[in-house]
Amino acid sequence: MLENYSTLQFIVRGKIFKGFCMRIQDDFHETYAVILDGYHSFCIWLDNKSEKWHASKNVAIDPDAIDEIISRISLPAAVS
Repeated sequence: MLENYSTLQFIVRGKIFKGFCMRIQDDFHETYAVILDGYHSFCIWLDNKSEKWHASKNVAIDPDAIDEIISRISLPAAVS
């Protein structure tokens, strides 16, 4: 699980994505608001029953970029 707030910067298919994601209060899912420069904000959440990540229905971003964000969100905490 990601901390409550994290900056994002990554490249997918030669395009640079910059922004941040923030954990938001949700009693049913692990949910994050994602804000990227040049895009409308959207949410990504983990469905605990299916253990599958989902993104907002009308998100207008490359699916590979969503996969990259999910991989960053779902990274386990670093072990010290």
